Amino acid sequence: MTLPALQGLFRPVRAAPDAGATVPGGPGTEELAAELGRRLHLKVRTSFCLLSPESPVVESAPNAAETTLTVLEGACRCVLSRAEEDPAPGPSHPLGMRLRSGGTLFVPRLHTYRLSEIHVPTTLLRLDLEAPG
Repeated sequence: MTLPALQGLFRPVRAAPDAGATVPGGPGTEELAAELGRRLHLKVRTSFCLLSPESPVVESAPNAAETTLTVLEGACRCVLSRAEEDPAPGPSHPLGMRLRSGGTLFVPRLHTYRLSEIHVPTTLLRLDLEAPG
C-alpha cells in the first residue's frame, strides 16, 4: 500500500480532545497485516496511536517484536533508545527526530520510543512484526 492508501485507512474516533490513546487497528488494517505477514513470513499486529495537542509524553514498553510507526496525520518528536538505557537527551541526539505526516520510524527489538512535542492532533499507525510461534 502506498502512503495515500495508508492515510485513507479508517481511523477510530478520538475519545476526548486532550486524550492520548492506543487502540487496536480497525477495518482495512487487517488486510494490510495479513498481506505483510504473508510476504514477510511474520505475525503482524496493528494499532493506532491517537495523540492530542499537548498530550503528555508517550513512552513504549520494551517489546520482543520489531515495530514501525508511521505518522498518518500531524507530527511529533520521536526518540529511540535501548530498553535498558535512559531515553536519549535533547533534540540534537542522533536517535531523536521530528516525524511528520508520511514519516516512518523503525523500532528494533528490545528498544523503546518516546513521543513528545505534539502540537496538533496526531495519528500514528503502529505495526508490530513478530516471528510466528
